[in-house]
Amino acid sequence: MAICNFSTAYIFLIFSFLMMSNPLLAQQTGGRAAYQFLNLSASSRNTALGSYAISWASNDPALAYHNPSLIQHFSNYALSFQHQSLPGSLRNGHFSYTHKSMKTGIQLQAGVHYLNSSDILGTDVFGNNTGTFKVSENAFYLGASKKINERIHVGLNIQFVSSNLELYSSSALAFNGGVHYYNPDKRFAISIVMRNAGFALNSYHQTKEKLPFIAEIGYSKRLKHLPFIYHIGFHHLQNYNIRYDDPTLRNAGSLFGSVKEPSYFSRITDNFFRHLAFGGEMLLGKKEIVALRIGYNHLRRKELGIKDYSSFAGLSFGAGIKIYKFRIDYSYAIYHLAGGINQFGITTQLNSFIKEREL
Repeated sequence: MAICNFSTAYIFLIFSFLMMSNPLLAQQTGGRAAYQFLNLSASSRNTALGSYAISWASNDPALAYHNPSLIQHFSNYALSFQHQSLPGSLRNGHFSYTHKSMKTGIQLQAGVHYLNSSDILGTDVFGNNTGTFKVSENAFYLGASKKINERIHVGLNIQFVSSNLELYSSSALAFNGGVHYYNPDKRFAISIVMRNAGFALNSYHQTKEKLPFIAEIGYSKRLKHLPFIYHIGFHHLQNYNIRYDDPTLRNAGSLFGSVKEPSYFSRITDNFFRHLAFGGEMLLGKKEIVALRIGYNHLRRKELGIKDYSSFAGLSFGAGIKIYKFRIDYSYAIYHLAGGINQFGITTQLNSFIKEREL
């Protein structure tokens, strides 16, 4: 028990040291790689919890797309469909099937993660109509996990990624890998995840684009005397500094127009908290068929907030309920003062319809 508590504190201290001991050079998370749709949340439950709740194994098979070590017995024979409506008539979706563990102890999951659009009007450099086109990006994947011992699972998935943007197309191979540790005595879980490692097979034009690689650590714990699970996600660990100092957002320091620079300490703490996302999940009912969720993503708030305007950017919330043999989840994530994004998911387990011996 003492060892587990020490390990958790040790990971947190290492992360804190890395975030606070390096010089801060202006960076940003966007514009560095193609295939950014791979980082859109595949799970409505995950979206409601701040989009980085990657460490708690449950009957949500869609989350295993981001962390394959969560392909576990909770989602045997699970069929899942997720749909997210994005601005500009874009649609993000996810479909997966998770099979029962084989005799080798390996459990498989297959699916597709996709982004597409309705018709987009095209024009030339003079504004003349050139017709309509569509955007389509897909990641077809096969994932597997294996139980190493009573507390540790490891998982990996391989994805074939294709992207079509009007006349341009590209493809890539991507890999997601994760390690999941669960302590049943203390009821906490830790996951380490590497997402979107890989390489482009061919390019849109001449240069092969990079994949949007992300390294994450997730921590979740269920309280002893309350059916409540809290989640903490440490994300974008591959880049210690993810701040972007926009000169237009700086405060004027005097009547003579001098600019007041943020202090070194404020820049360090701001950078640290941009790596964090928080979530909470309350389970209701004797069989916990209802779940109420809330989350907060500090990076989203800082990147999409508007100076001098109060907004709830970065907050998200949602709910899940089991009706008959189906689990229905809904989330709403606030991205900007202009509004947010709805996501809907439905999951069922095929073995609940037929007898186990018939499968």
